[in-house]
Amino acid sequence: MIEKAEIQTMKMTQENGLEQYEKTGFLTEPFKIFHIKDCVKKEFDFHYHDFYKIIYFVDGNVNYKIEGKSYKLKPHDFVLVDFNAIHKPEIETDIPYERYIIYLSEEFMSHENERMESMRNCFELAKKNRNAVIHFAPGSYENLLYCLMRIEKEAMQKQDFLSDRMLEAAFLEFMVLFNRACVAQPNAFITMASYNEKIVDVISYIQKNLTQEEISIDLLAEKFYISRYYLMRQFKEATGYSIHQYINEKRILEAKRRILTGVPASKVCYDCGFSDYSTFARRFKDIVGVSPSMVKG
Repeated sequence: MIEKAEIQTMKMTQENGLEQYEKTGFLTEPFKIFHIKDCVKKEFDFHYHDFYKIIYFVDGNVNYKIEGKSYKLKPHDFVLVDFNAIHKPEIETDIPYERYIIYLSEEFMSHENERMESMRNCFELAKKNRNAVIHFAPGSYENLLYCLMRIEKEAMQKQDFLSDRMLEAAFLEFMVLFNRACVAQPNAFITMASYNEKIVDVISYIQKNLTQEEISIDLLAEKFYISRYYLMRQFKEATGYSIHQYINEKRILEAKRRILTGVPASKVCYDCGFSDYSTFARRFKDIVGVSPSMVKG
């Protein structure tokens, strides 16, 4: 039987004077599918996952916020939520919110063939287009929806002979077709998002400069010609995070990713913009839940 997604609201605590957000959801398998229909209005907080997520939007009245941008979803939209991307849905009315959700592990997505092609390509295209929602032309999404229903069916046949192989084959087929559609229809990436252009530019700058030791509010305000108080207020509204918290969180998540690839924590500390190891280790444990030495590459 298909499990329902563990979509918890983000927990927030006060520790050392800083707001602390925890990641929500978990993934212990290479891939997972959920078909969910919420018939009552739900409130979600900003959160992130340490895996990739693709949503096929069936119906509802939903704005999906991802890294400072808000997308008004339409039926047959696909939403790409990148690894560790800050996001949340905003449900405007009590119209049932129906969607398919696919969780995909980093290991599954990063595997490359002989031509150095990976299933992560669709997310790389989303980054290049700076848009996370795709609406394919009619005749394209029908095959993808058929694949989703097949995956859902295979996931329920857990006791059948070699059911795990059939399920893997169904996921692979969906991801290959999805990536091919992204390549064939570059204009399918939705550009009609609402956002504060300066805040999105600030987010992009932070993401590209995480390894720099100093990214202060004053530096950002000066660089983007914006009042520091307006910047702080608008950034919090767009992401749910203070600027300081966002930078710390993103640096630690990048540090964890590098440690998992085998880079020593002592090197990762300085590579990710921290000036001393003790501060890095403390922040790492606050966010990840364990010390850097406990994360095995």
